[in-house]
Amino acid sequence: MRSTFGLACRLAACLCLYALTGVAQTVSPLPQEASFGAAAFPCTTKFYLVGEKDADKDAVSLLKDGGLTTTDKQAIRLLIGEAGDKAVKPYLRLIPDAEQGYYLKVSPTEVVIAGRDGEGTFYGVQTFLQLMGEPQVAECVIRDWPSVPCRGVIEGFYGNPWSHEDRLRQFDFYGKNKLNCYVYGPKDDPYHRAHWREPYPETEAQRISELVAAAHRNKVQFVWAIHPGGDIRWTKDDSLAIVNKLQQMYKLGVRSFAVFFDDISGEGAKATKQAALLNYITDEFVRKNRDVNPLIICPTDYNKSWAGKTYLPTLGKELYPDIRIMWTGSGVVDMIELDDLDWVNPRIGRKAFIWLNYPVNDYCQSRLLMGKTYGNGLDICSEVSGFCSNPMEYAEASKVSLYSIADYTWNMPAYDPTASWQRAMRTLMPTSSDAFRFFCENNVDIGKSGHGLRREGESEEFVSLERNEQMEAYFRKMIASASELLLDSVNQPYMLQEIAPWVRSMALLGERGLLVCRMQEDLDKADTVAFIGHYKAEQEAYARQKSIVSRGYEGSIMKAKPLVSGSVVSPWVSSTLDSLTDAYLKLHTYGADLLPVRSIKEGEYLITVDGKYLSNVQGSLAFLAERDSINPQRQQWIVEADPSTHRYKISNKQDGSFLDERGTLRQPNEQRPFNPALHTFTLSRQDDKYSIRQAPQAGDAYLCPEEKRLTESPTEQTVFRFQSVE
Repeated sequence: MRSTFGLACRLAACLCLYALTGVAQTVSPLPQEASFGAAAFPCTTKFYLVGEKDADKDAVSLLKDGGLTTTDKQAIRLLIGEAGDKAVKPYLRLIPDAEQGYYLKVSPTEVVIAGRDGEGTFYGVQTFLQLMGEPQVAECVIRDWPSVPCRGVIEGFYGNPWSHEDRLRQFDFYGKNKLNCYVYGPKDDPYHRAHWREPYPETEAQRISELVAAAHRNKVQFVWAIHPGGDIRWTKDDSLAIVNKLQQMYKLGVRSFAVFFDDISGEGAKATKQAALLNYITDEFVRKNRDVNPLIICPTDYNKSWAGKTYLPTLGKELYPDIRIMWTGSGVVDMIELDDLDWVNPRIGRKAFIWLNYPVNDYCQSRLLMGKTYGNGLDICSEVSGFCSNPMEYAEASKVSLYSIADYTWNMPAYDPTASWQRAMRTLMPTSSDAFRFFCENNVDIGKSGHGLRREGESEEFVSLERNEQMEAYFRKMIASASELLLDSVNQPYMLQEIAPWVRSMALLGERGLLVCRMQEDLDKADTVAFIGHYKAEQEAYARQKSIVSRGYEGSIMKAKPLVSGSVVSPWVSSTLDSLTDAYLKLHTYGADLLPVRSIKEGEYLITVDGKYLSNVQGSLAFLAERDSINPQRQQWIVEADPSTHRYKISNKQDGSFLDERGTLRQPNEQRPFNPALHTFTLSRQDDKYSIRQAPQAGDAYLCPEEKRLTESPTEQTVFRFQSVE
């Protein structure tokens, strides 16, 4: 009986909870069990609270802040409380017997919100607030609880950390979507990693305290992580330094902690030492503060592809059983399926705590990952101790995926990636949802990377187009959608501030696509004047597109050059342009001096000499023997044709620094800006290798590789290999 009812309810949930009477009700995350009936009352209804003195204070505040309460005892009664409270005692047997579970009943005469615990009551209120968002609120009975007890987000990416305001908005979002865990571990917070022994200065400490309070108001565990592995000395002094640092965070209100040993090598990566340290912290800090939750560790071998034979079993055997161990799957960037857990859980002697590296884009920062979140198993909830997503440094844009992460971890068996994605886009951008959906559809795939994960469905509509007029319509839609989104920035300022560089890039991509279509028509008509005119206009639009930089401010850790539809539309425009100019040069001479004679295709490359990779190491060039699997962008080089010189600019994808006339890396700034006359190079190919030659104004010499830099040579050095990343 119960399984049949649950199946029917999940089906109803997947259909966006349309009541049979036509009253539309949508709840996200999708409830475990729900049934809906006729309209109960309008959304303007006020309620008289019964049980507020005993009920969870955050849940009661949420109701009152929503403007739903009144002191008029003649109003509809709203009974609220936790299991055992007098107000909801008659409904005790209906409350799910699960942590964070709740029972919600809506009728024309009464509303009941009864939680198994305070979190459950809070989530019941959040569901009720969603129902009150419709013009008519339907009668309903909902019994609900999470599939995964610990669900949330790890701010663990490389690059610009989220701002204080970003995090505050995130916690409100987590509360609404029933995410209950936030792990603070931004790689570039110095007091988390580089200067882990040092206490936070007063100003930063006060901000942490504010964040903790905001998280707790939204029933979110604020997990503060320390990352000592880079230079830990395994001494008593270092162990005490960690305990003292955690004690400082405890005074700021933190009650959950993690210790990270990811992305290190050497002394810090010893499993036995790590286990002894975590056990010591448990004895000397966690167990002496009874309100502190068990520790979480991010191990050095945090995925299967890196796992040696002894490291994980050693952690599993020597760590205290209640310490949770993080895991990213078969690789650094991977989706999680039951086979992954069947492999790791026996080795670590406990259920893995999932660190999902999606939608993080610190390894593909030119792309926003706005597509649907899919690929994780629907049958793993009983095999994980927690499930958290590592997002992008773009906090608002990440919400498209985090909305679905909340949906997935709350009701895993009923999760529908496409339906959840569509709800997310409508919820996040209600005033321009069609334009936003089109934008998201063109920012899906990751592209080629050392991690291997790809995402399907980018620009699906464009893939099916065949005729020029159909493509022109698509490009016009790009321009129109971008315009609509930019105009909507008044209503959705935070989202639009983040994605605006990609929105502007999409508009220019649409403009370029239209011009390329015009060039095809010009070539068919043998209209050389129009062809060259449209080519020049396309190059001007391309120059404007290439000039767009996200996070280009002084002090930015990562500066992205936005790429829209990097796997579909962008390469189509570039390759079609190349084909058209090649075809034109075979037939015509007018304007031929304006068209490029390419020695290399524009794109992203690995540059090697004798098998060693040209790399950006803290702003200086170096040749490294190994591919960087942690931060691959420092070895990725953007090669762009400069239309004014017909030479090539070579810049680093990590931070936008460019190769200058002396063969060194230069950060673009106002004092020393990029100068095409000096900072572009002639690339000449012989077999599978290239030479790199300075501009005549810079000396006209060839660049010659040395161990840690490039120097000038009067003779040609055809030694550089360019391996395409795409």
